[in-house]
Amino acid sequence: MIVTVSAFVYESATQTTTQTIQDVATLTLNNAALGNIEEQETKSYTKTDVPALGNAISTTTTKNNVYLYFNSNLDTLDTYYTTYTITVKVATFPGGSTHFAGETVATMTIAAPDPAAVTLDIAGSWTFDLEISTTAKSVSSNQATSATIVVTAESV
Repeated sequence: MIVTVSAFVYESATQTTTQTIQDVATLTLNNAALGNIEEQETKSYTKTDVPALGNAISTTTTKNNVYLYFNSNLDTLDTYYTTYTITVKVATFPGGSTHFAGETVATMTIAAPDPAAVTLDIAGSWTFDLEISTTAKSVSSNQATSATIVVTAESV
């Protein structure tokens, strides 16, 4: 007796990926707006000192789990600054989020100008405050510098 067993396996998969990348903002921070700084002096700025830093970034998402990216040019400022740090903090957020007001969600520095993405876990309106801390290497009269932050959002 000969028994034959045949097995046919058909595998079918369909994958649809929809990805949307949205420019949220491009921010330019000019040193002239922050006032004078002396050599080796460290200065910190918050929304109390510079009101424009409050709610500096705002976005509204229509999906949960949107990734927010911050890309800056801080690495190009190492000629003028020993330290240049921009901290992004949650100001307002939709109900049900795991984030909270005042939470630091991203930090950009000269050494790490492009931090990991921030997950906006709940759809809705979000705003973020910026805090800046700088230490000047050397100061020459009217030396203009600017930090640029490009903010993009990605939904998958």
